[in-house]
Amino acid sequence: MQNTTSDSQSPAVVSRASQAADRRTARQRQSAADEVERLLAVTLDLIEKSAPAIPSVSAIVAAAGISNQTLYRSFPSKDDLILAVLEQGTDRVASNLKERMAGVDDPQEKILVWTRGVLRQVSDTGAAQISRSVLEHLHKAGSSSQNGSQEELLRPITALLVEPLVSLGCNADLDGPCIADLVLGAMRRHLWSSTAPTRDEIEWIGRFALGGLHVQ
Repeated sequence: MQNTTSDSQSPAVVSRASQAADRRTARQRQSAADEVERLLAVTLDLIEKSAPAIPSVSAIVAAAGISNQTLYRSFPSKDDLILAVLEQGTDRVASNLKERMAGVDDPQEKILVWTRGVLRQVSDTGAAQISRSVLEHLHKAGSSSQNGSQEELLRPITALLVEPLVSLGCNADLDGPCIADLVLGAMRRHLWSSTAPTRDEIEWIGRFALGGLHVQ
């Protein structure tokens, strides 16, 4: 009887133990996520204040109130942390563009909204200075973000072209990269020249992109 009772109770005991472990894991995961989010926010704030210079590790850990060990527990290097800040900024731009594009129905207008949104990233002198500082730092450090992974970094933004292109009957695999190269190329040109596109230039680039589409 004792064995039977023990066997019948085991699943319940294991279940409660498993749930307890899961709760602990969830708390640890949330704590780590909060720690990383705070570290990114502190780093971005320091970059905004120190641009064109990039803050040192000592400045970052001091502002975040953590140790070097805590920082390197989340990011293997300072460059990896800086790249994470850049990725987060890219995701926010993509989210903003997606929301704006959702506000119009015409696929061609969606592409124009995308073009305007991307090029206006360099119209904000403060944001442009931050992007320039981060990219220059990563370039000097020899970060791979300047090579093969740059396409991956911008994917959340360029992927937004797929839906309107497909709606137009275009080949998104061919037309999408062409539009992205045109618009992002203009953005980079202004970024590194510390200039901003005029409203007329932005509209011209958008209309030029639409003119090159092969609508089926």
